[in-house]
Amino acid sequence: MDIKQELLDIVKDYVDVPVGEIDTSLGLKYVGINSFVVLSMVSNIEDHFNISIPDSKLMEFATLDDIIEFIGGELA
Repeated sequence: MDIKQELLDIVKDYVDVPVGEIDTSLGLKYVGINSFVVLSMVSNIEDHFNISIPDSKLMEFATLDDIIEFIGGELA
């Protein structure tokens, strides 16, 4: 499973940046993801990966890499 690519497939529906241009190490705001977008995406992420993301964890995500790391930990 390629968590990064699967996450980017979800993210592409929420941002105006082409997936190939998204740098997952940059801050979320640099790829057009604000707190409202994170809240909108989270249910799709949870459903896709069959995980639960606590609300308290959402504000800790600074980059897409942070989200990828969290998902990887949940799936391990």
